[in-house]
Amino acid sequence: MIRYASVLLLLLAAPGWADTYKWTDEDGKIHYSDQPPPNTIQKSETIKQQKATPGTGTAPTGAPPPADAAPKPGVAPKTATDQEMEFRKRRLQQAEADAKAQKEAQAAEEKKRNCQRATEQVQAFERGGRITRYGPNGEQQFMNEQEVQAELANAKKAADSWCK
Repeated sequence: MIRYASVLLLLLAAPGWADTYKWTDEDGKIHYSDQPPPNTIQKSETIKQQKATPGTGTAPTGAPPPADAAPKPGVAPKTATDQEMEFRKRRLQQAEADAKAQKEAQAAEEKKRNCQRATEQVQAFERGGRITRYGPNGEQQFMNEQEVQAELANAKKAADSWCK
């Protein structure tokens, strides 16, 4: 059934592909046809020109070319393949630019988080109190004042480098 429907659609669309001719016969009767008028007819006109075949890149006869497609002197018009290649190139460049922007945004977000962590660590060392760290066997060890000052200096360096 689908086959018959597609064939029917093709047959109905076929007259749209042909030229349409208008002429007046000897009796003054106006005729419209997809066939050219007989040779005996003196005056006839083509109403609808046949569309350009795909791949030629030409507009139908009688149809004005688009305003932006005006040919430039000394430059050949671009073919559909050239236009497609330019489109793909622009799309690839846009994708690369988007990826670069996304990567830069992620790097900025990571830098912001690292700055915040380093600043919090500096604040924790400056608050004072008893500060612990884990030893080699996994148990907590209390840091003495010299170790706290050394870690505070390291934390300030880290904060300065991340928070520029």
